[in-house]
Amino acid sequence: MAQISLLIYSPILLSMIINLKPSLAATYFAHECSNTTMFASNSKYQTNLNSLFQDLSSNATNRYGYHNATAGVGTNDVVYGHFLCRGDQSKSSCQACVITATMTDLPVTYCPNRKVATIWYDECMVRYSNESFFGILDPDYEYFLVTETQNVTGNVTQFTDIMDDMMMNIASRAASGGSDIKYGTGAVEYSSLGTVYGLVQCTPDLSNYDCKECLVYAIGTFPISKGARYVRYSCNARFETYLFFNGKATLTGTIPSTPAPPPTSNATGTGTGTGILSPSSTPSRNSSKSKTSAKAVIAIAVSLALLSAVLVVITVCFVLRRRKMKKNNDEAHQTVEEDLTTRESLLYDMATLQTATNDFSKENKLGEGGYGSVYKGTLSNGEEVAVKRLSRSSRKGAQEFKNEILLVAKLHHKNLARLLGFALNEQEKLLVYEYVPNKSLEHFVFDPAKQAQLDWRLRYNIILGIAKGMLYLHQDSGLKIIHRDLKASNILLDADMNPKIADFGLARMFDYDKSQSQTSRLVGTYGYMSPEYVMHGIYSTKSDVYSYGVLVLEIISGKINSAFPEASYGDNLVTYAWKLWHEGNSLAFVDASIRDSCSSDEVMKCVHLSLLCVQEAVEARPTMATVVLSLESNNNVSLQVPRQPGFFNKTEKDPNFGNVIVVTHSSNDVSLSEIEPR
Repeated sequence: MAQISLLIYSPILLSMIINLKPSLAATYFAHECSNTTMFASNSKYQTNLNSLFQDLSSNATNRYGYHNATAGVGTNDVVYGHFLCRGDQSKSSCQACVITATMTDLPVTYCPNRKVATIWYDECMVRYSNESFFGILDPDYEYFLVTETQNVTGNVTQFTDIMDDMMMNIASRAASGGSDIKYGTGAVEYSSLGTVYGLVQCTPDLSNYDCKECLVYAIGTFPISKGARYVRYSCNARFETYLFFNGKATLTGTIPSTPAPPPTSNATGTGTGTGILSPSSTPSRNSSKSKTSAKAVIAIAVSLALLSAVLVVITVCFVLRRRKMKKNNDEAHQTVEEDLTTRESLLYDMATLQTATNDFSKENKLGEGGYGSVYKGTLSNGEEVAVKRLSRSSRKGAQEFKNEILLVAKLHHKNLARLLGFALNEQEKLLVYEYVPNKSLEHFVFDPAKQAQLDWRLRYNIILGIAKGMLYLHQDSGLKIIHRDLKASNILLDADMNPKIADFGLARMFDYDKSQSQTSRLVGTYGYMSPEYVMHGIYSTKSDVYSYGVLVLEIISGKINSAFPEASYGDNLVTYAWKLWHEGNSLAFVDASIRDSCSSDEVMKCVHLSLLCVQEAVEARPTMATVVLSLESNNNVSLQVPRQPGFFNKTEKDPNFGNVIVVTHSSNDVSLSEIEPR
């Protein structure tokens, strides 16, 4: 009960709370709060947080539905916060939502004594932190939900195209809004669904560019469904087959129904044609047969001409849309070229990095692998970084290297090791990453002395975090990046044991429209590579899914995949997991140090997902979107029953395929992948 007294409101505001109508209660959607960043009860931070909450609640009736504020002075106890009400909400509904968040939900129900927290409702969102976030596009958190899982009927491609158009159009309108409100709604007619409604909104402190980027990212996550919603710290997007917002849509349109076939040769002129023309009047029965026949011919000709015109228009629209998409893609790459000269913060001085790493001394060396060696560095401002010194055998050109690095530097996700910049000259190519103190997952999960430090809750969070990071690389980044060397030594752990995927920067990027590609030289670590990749050089996002499945089995069991005898394919880690799962004894697969404290339901789900990921048939493996959805669901998600996993002999390969280059499991923190210049 002590936490309930966290907030002390003024008498006027308390009176407003008491008199709020029950109909104005906020509808909870999601929340996010740190489990490690805490403040003490009755501390200065709590006092400042109380003041911030009171400020936000008092200003929740302003005309814009947005307000930010700061409480406290100094550096340690300052609290920053804001609220954003949905653009269609009344002043009273907005204030009721903000008060619900600040009076009970954040301080009592969901995030007590947390220094950083955010909560989302249908009507509003409230966020606060001990660090300023105003005007910053923050990619660290995202929440996605399919609200209607029934299949779309009719022309699915047509539905997807025009839905995308509607959502992108209202995103453009919202992003072009002023500093007061960035909000838009839309509606589009679809023959088998009726009206489909869309809504997007950004916090108005974002720039127009950042708002558009945030919304485009959000819209890109939507599957083919009848409803879905997506929230981030800085924006949100949603569509449904029912009207879920107040007022009329600001942008409307119609998905045309499929044109009816033209009348047959014996048509009498009474048909409706394409549905766009009004029916012609029926010829008089007293007219001569020749006159009737002539009118029928004219009606047919007119219908055919108009039908042809409609088809031409549809074709032109399709071509223009494709050209527009290509133009946008080309402009994005052009922007990369231009950014290269303007974003000087990415370029580090070679001498600075030499000094930071003590001239790449052995004492500063963190690990070594196929990509090169990694060194710990300390910059002049005290910032710790990890400097990767790439192998000199790489033949990648300087301009190609710069462009690729700039693309990777645009990737921001809490489960990716952040690339801070680069340095290069004729002899050296250096990458500068954020430094994480807990080294790699391999350092803990395979060490008998440290395995117990990774309890089941930490392991489950690591499994989920890796899945989210891979989903971002495969789909949400817009670049479709295939890692090709996902393993425990490439998963770094930060101070809170959150996973960060490393060595994705030089992974293969390919056209978003391509589902797979092929190479004559392998890059990866034996035991994690999918059968089609090892045998035929074919790789895709599903190759990473296979590696993810193996990695999850290692996290659950605490056993290295390569620890099983290679000659006995019936006794490798994947086979072992399959046998126990098939016998209904998956708990025996769990690391003995945590077996008594793990969640049996979560273990079963993770093993089940892993076995699906390592299926031999590529199409039988789930996407990372399905994996994330399954892991985040509190309910039993319906999953296919996995078949016996496919195994392959490393001596069997396509006779037309080049040399197979594989590297065994490493014992340090750096990838041992053999890299092919690209």
